[in-house]
Amino acid sequence: MALKIIVTDLDGTLMAPDHMTVTERTKNALLKAHEMGVKIAIATGRTLSVIDNVTNQIPFVDYVIYSNGAVVYDRNNDKNVYTNFVPKDAADKIVDFLEQYPAYYDVFNNGCQHAQADKGDYFKNNGLPSAFIEDYISRLVLHDDIADFVKHNDVEKINLFYFNGEHHDEIKDFLFSIDDIECTSPVAGDIEMTGKNVDKGEALKALCDELGFTSDEVMTFGDADNDIGMLKFAKYGFAMKNADEKCKEVASFIAPSNADDGVAASVEKYVLGE
Repeated sequence: MALKIIVTDLDGTLMAPDHMTVTERTKNALLKAHEMGVKIAIATGRTLSVIDNVTNQIPFVDYVIYSNGAVVYDRNNDKNVYTNFVPKDAADKIVDFLEQYPAYYDVFNNGCQHAQADKGDYFKNNGLPSAFIEDYISRLVLHDDIADFVKHNDVEKINLFYFNGEHHDEIKDFLFSIDDIECTSPVAGDIEMTGKNVDKGEALKALCDELGFTSDEVMTFGDADNDIGMLKFAKYGFAMKNADEKCKEVASFIAPSNADDGVAASVEKYVLGE
């Protein structure tokens, strides 16, 4: 296999079910591939400030596709090589709309997540491990006027967390009706909003163009609807056994589940020849 780069989603894919741990088997498999000259990238809906627990475990990661593909960050040269932000008018419209409702959301900017200070009571944890949530919350930048912050800053992504109740349908219908944004729902009850055509697959294509790689030289791993673009792009697209059926339909391969070290098992078999 003439492979140049391995790109993996985090939650439900690379990470163990606790959302915090990269197993020793997975670390070793990716490190061996990297030592063979294969670039390693992670692609996530998270923003940059909440992945350092991952990169501390696998410090040889070369690139980070974050905020669902709004930004590609070159870790070796400490610079962004691709950006695609939410249009200013759309970001203002979304925040002005959400401020009318008892719902928690945050705004991703410059690799950090920002939130309205008085919205914290509406945050709902939909079964994620408490250690993961505590780490996430500890990194929030709180604002008294998030709408004003949005008006004066680039927005990578807006993330609406676990909303439900009487306003569910009207909120969802409004957000999905905005023409110049993309909405995905990688976790039930969660909506992630980015600029139009922002997608992990589009960001990966831009990165490959920058590096001179073709799709035939790419291996990707994912489990949710925001991974579909990069699974379709890569010749070696792997949906996890625990993935959504939509991912499995577009992937060329099925990997074992994240609980069974599916990324490691696939890299060992197809890249390392073990």
